[in-house]
Amino acid sequence: MTRINLQIYIHPGQAEISYALQQKDGTSERFTAVIDTGAEVSVFPMRFLEGTNYRLSEKGKVKIAQAGIAGQDFEAIEAYVTIILEDASGNRTKPFEILAWFAQTRLALIGFQDILDRAVLHIDMPKRNGWLEIDT
Repeated sequence: MTRINLQIYIHPGQAEISYALQQKDGTSERFTAVIDTGAEVSVFPMRFLEGTNYRLSEKGKVKIAQAGIAGQDFEAIEAYVTIILEDASGNRTKPFEILAWFAQTRLALIGFQDILDRAVLHIDMPKRNGWLEIDT
């Protein structure tokens, strides 16, 4: 299992992870996403889709019905992408494929399908440290 260190914040309370999506030209650029234990699928900004190497899912365009406090719907492009999770210490996963939604958002969210469902998440809020152990 690969251990990826997280950035932990108190206000607002959240855990962030660095990731890179495989680009069409074979390169990758590092970005930051929030770990969202309530997200069914990882969500990335729509603007990333243009340069990213992806293949559409069978559904293609989907309408997502959010539950909880927000209680609103949004549209997304559902696609398979190759991702690498990494941290500032140089730890990184092997590239692996995930199903993701690309939507009109500024914030990227790492969700359950294909990422958190294969990982162990450790968060120690009082000590402000955490990590993700993932098998890729």
